[in-house]
Amino acid sequence: DEHSSLTGLRVKTLGGADFPGGYHFHRKKEIDFMKDVATGKHVPYLLHMSWTTNKSNKLLFFKQMGLWYTNKRCEAGMGVSEADKVTEGGLAKACCSKDPIITCHYADKPSSEQCKNSDAPNIDNKGKPFWK
Repeated sequence: DEHSSLTGLRVKTLGGADFPGGYHFHRKKEIDFMKDVATGKHVPYLLHMSWTTNKSNKLLFFKQMGLWYTNKRCEAGMGVSEADKVTEGGLAKACCSKDPIITCHYADKPSSEQCKNSDAPNIDNKGKPFWK
């Protein structure tokens, strides 16, 4: 705020519905909105996984939302030069999936409809299943 007042810079924030973040993902008050995202009823431009403890959980949450397109062999730290050698199409063909790669991890967090009947555990104390 101080910088903007000193330089005359005007700041705008991106709207929550088209640019949701961890605030929307983790809050139970946003469950209907996140179900719309999970079912494709609402497609945001970007989902930023803020308000999330660590990188490992961010990855798990993106995977269960159906927002992950990186093949496992490339997410495990394979270097770009190694991935380019894997296939004629280069890195994108070697590492990117056309369809989302969905894995169900936690029943009490927003997830793809494919996780509705999953026997995944809860991550939060007293967490309630997202799809029930």
